[in-house]
Amino acid sequence: MSAKEKILAYLKERGHEGAFQSELYNLNYSRSTIAEAIESLERDRKILRRGLGKKTYRVWIVEEAPFPIEGTLRLGLLKALEYPHALLSAKDLEGKYDVRVVVYDSALELTNALSLGKVDLACSPLITQVLFALLTKNLKIAAGCGFGGGGVVVRENLKKGIKIGSSELSTMETMLKLFLEKHNLIGRVQVVYFKKPEEIVKAFLKGEIDALSIWEPYLSELEKLGFKTYRYVQTFGLYPCCTLGVNYEFLRLNKELFYKFIESYKENTEKLEQRREEAIKLMEKFFGFSSEQIRNGFDGFLYDYKLTKDQIEVTLKFFGVKVFNLDSLLLTKGF
Repeated sequence: MSAKEKILAYLKERGHEGAFQSELYNLNYSRSTIAEAIESLERDRKILRRGLGKKTYRVWIVEEAPFPIEGTLRLGLLKALEYPHALLSAKDLEGKYDVRVVVYDSALELTNALSLGKVDLACSPLITQVLFALLTKNLKIAAGCGFGGGGVVVRENLKKGIKIGSSELSTMETMLKLFLEKHNLIGRVQVVYFKKPEEIVKAFLKGEIDALSIWEPYLSELEKLGFKTYRYVQTFGLYPCCTLGVNYEFLRLNKELFYKFIESYKENTEKLEQRREEAIKLMEKFFGFSSEQIRNGFDGFLYDYKLTKDQIEVTLKFFGVKVFNLDSLLLTKGF
């Protein structure tokens, strides 16, 4: 492993805490080799340094630095088909700005990263963003993202005593609760929580759970395998799943960049069908889904940047959450 690779691996392990530059001199390379590697990595914008005093620096990899960086946009996404318009907008800004896409497995981890400032914009569940916005005051909801796109998959029958997998504090958990209420199964089934969608699917296929609440493309993939599927939109109509949130400090530092992204985001939402193939290739690249998986599940979501205050209030009511000053969490009252 080269000195550069060693530094990057060490900093990645340290996460948003970063490391003192002096720590890097203990990585079994000469001081001059480490110094040259640091300078090279900084020129290539792979790491970032901040002075803390006389000859004292803290160092981060750019994707972990817990603060906004002028001229840089880090877009955080989950592994789902809900974000073609966001990926297209990130691509459109490349060359003009330093734009990076960071993929997370967990909605909680992604929204926490947005709150910390490790990512600047993020598409994650509405309820998760609302709760973090209330707790930290560091983010605002800027726009809608996708509507629908989820459902319950059952191995055999929907009945008392089965185990159902879900993600915690997410839209999938909310819709599952509503679904179970409708079928008189609240308190009569066991809900098991997982961090990653692949872990939920794996547990289901191995027979460790009997059902799961999941989103696209996993939903269509399991439906193709012959499992019984209940799509939430068929029972409850359209509902906002993920929303586009912005870190407040990023907005203050990079207002022009943010509004350039929003302008592109709105345009790409409205013209998504014209760029469908391009979006499919981007989702293949960043999420590792096959083109067949993406095509099968692409229309499972309704993609829309428009999100009204009323839609948010209705969704929060499903969670039993009442926000008395909702306007304070929103960048605008709706597009």
